Amino acid sequence: MPLPKPDFEAVAPTQLAAVNNEPETATDAITQPLFAPETRGETRIGDSGLPVPRFVSLKSGEVYLREGPSPEHKVQWVYVRRGLPVEVIAEYDVWRRIRDSDGTTGWVHKGMLDGRRSVVMTAGDNVPLREGPAPDAAVIAYAEAGVIASLKACGGEFCEIETKSIDAYVPRQRIWGVYGDETVE
Repeated sequence: MPLPKPDFEAVAPTQLAAVNNEPETATDAITQPLFAPETRGETRIGDSGLPVPRFVSLKSGEVYLREGPSPEHKVQWVYVRRGLPVEVIAEYDVWRRIRDSDGTTGWVHKGMLDGRRSVVMTAGDNVPLREGPAPDAAVIAYAEAGVIASLKACGGEFCEIETKSIDAYVPRQRIWGVYGDETVE
């Protein structure tokens, strides 16, 4: 059963371009700060049986971020980017407290989250997407800050991603959605 729509439209600043149907520019993305956890820190097993903290992605193109863990709590933001990576930092019943790449936190229903991993390109110049996991590997494309990609694997300095049917490697420090000390296979 879908949650009732709020009587107002709350939208995260980084999502305004998508709501207005205007393209997001690299300048818009560069001005947004990115919270980047270097390590996972202390991990515990949540009520779901899964580790907390952990990265997941948004399952829907319309996800309400609430102040607390119930539909009665006020909506803080409405995310409009399906696949956006978020970090689960707490669990309560069917609710998950998440943090996005800007550091914004709030609660979402677990049904709005997907266990498939994704990453978002971080602020700065275009991110080089390389043919192999090495700094001297051929550049096959560039991605602007804010581009979302599927995470295929990650180890060492490079992570393997897929976006727009391009399989490539990207430096770990140029993405958000994977811990600095994490290996993903």
